[in-house]
This record gives sequence, structure tokens and C-alpha cells, in this order.
Amino acid sequence: MQIIECLATCVATLGTTEIPLRPFDLILIQQVDQLIFKTTDQPVKIKVLDEWLQIPNPLNMTLVGDNPLIHDLMNAADSQQNHYIVFRHLETKIVHEYLNIIAALENYSPDRFLTFQRESLLGLLYTELSRKHHQKVSKTDSFFPQSSIHYAGPDAQAGAIFTYLTQHVNDVTLVSAAAYFGYQQNYFSRLCQKLFNQSFSNLKTTLRMEMASRMLSLSNKNIDEISNELGYKNLTSFYSHFRKERGQSPRQFREDYKQNIHHP
Repeated sequence: MQIIECLATCVATLGTTEIPLRPFDLILIQQVDQLIFKTTDQPVKIKVLDEWLQIPNPLNMTLVGDNPLIHDLMNAADSQQNHYIVFRHLETKIVHEYLNIIAALENYSPDRFLTFQRESLLGLLYTELSRKHHQKVSKTDSFFPQSSIHYAGPDAQAGAIFTYLTQHVNDVTLVSAAAYFGYQQNYFSRLCQKLFNQSFSNLKTTLRMEMASRMLSLSNKNIDEISNELGYKNLTSFYSHFRKERGQSPRQFREDYKQNIHHP
């Protein structure tokens, strides 16, 4: 398990996905085929720890609280697929301080006492990430590559659905998504309403707008190209949805972002 804490604003590329990060955002990585960090005008500042709880799997859930996302990440069966969780809203710095102490322990020759302390601190760190995890886990940015979600918890279900929609946002339909996860169409529609408190159609639009915002901010693609990549048949519909969700046109959004970057 790789733990990466962002210490200054940057953009992380995980696989083919670009994710903007702010100070104290954190990524738990089980597997990723490419990992790049970049900034516009300052050095990259991150903290990287390679850690794993050397404890039998039945005890993992005890140490990480009731968050099935972290539990599933720790025990992922297929290590060949990208699999990571992005955490935000960690401004209390509790996780940051745990990481500082864990890093300090690495300066000493390991013994059974230090090993116990390190694993205890990791358990506390995962427990803190689990506390109010609905507010901390960024499902839009995290990657949960699984199709068998029938017996998963709500968070794992929501994460897997988000991942699938992100990968197929240009042509996904309620029918195709339901079939992928092995549900009947009507049941899957109700599941989305329950998990996200919005219809499948609105969920798809929300995700499209989030991805559009990222591309407008982080890429030089023109607006027509972004619209096509997100599956819009005409530019007018894209503009209409974006203005409704963001309160401004895509062009205005991009201009405002550039001004904020150069004049924060």
C-alpha cells in the first residue's frame, strides 16, 4: 500500500487520469500503472510512504473501522488493475501528524517495538480516514475497478459505479451500466437514486460536468473537442448543461481558472 500526501497544490496523473490536489489531500494506492506529479510554478511537494499492515485479513476491518472502501483496497484480489482512493478535506491535520510520526520512525533501525508502534499508528491513520469518510472520499477521483458489487457496501458500490461511468461517459446508458453490474434496468435505476440521491441521467450529467471542468482547467483541448469526448451530440447541449451546473459558460470558466492560477 502506497500512501501519498500532497503538501502543495499540484496535479497528479494516475494512469491516464489527471487529478488536481491541494495541500493535505491524500491518495491510498494499491496499484497504478503510471504516477506523475507536476506543478506550474513551484517544486512538487509530496510525502510518500510505502506501508502495509502485517496483520491477518480478518483484523483489517477492526483496524480501519467500518469503511469497506479501505478494507477492499487492502485486500484487493486483482493487483493488475489500477486501484486507488483519493481523500480530501483533511484540514484538521490529524492524518498529517500521524504521517509525520510514521516517517520519523523510519529513521531508526527496526525492531519489534518499532514495528508495533508503526502498525498501531497506521491503524489509527486508517481509522481517522474512516471517520466521516463520506465527506473525505472523492468518489469522482478514486478508481474502484470492480463489477461485482451486489454484496458490497454502499460506498464501494458508489465508487465502482463512478469508475465505470467515468470510463464510459461518452456512450454509457442506463441499460449498458445495469448490464455491466448484473442488475435489471429498473433495479439499477433505483440503486443509483438511493446511492447518489439523484437519477441516473442527472448523475451522468453531474459527472460529465465535473470531467469537463477538469479538462477546461488542465488541458488545452478546445471546447468542441471536450464536448465530443463527453458524448454530446451538439455543442449547444453541452453549453446549456455546463451553464446550468457551473453558472457560467465553459469559456468563462476556463478564463477564470487561468486568472486564478496566475493571480491567486
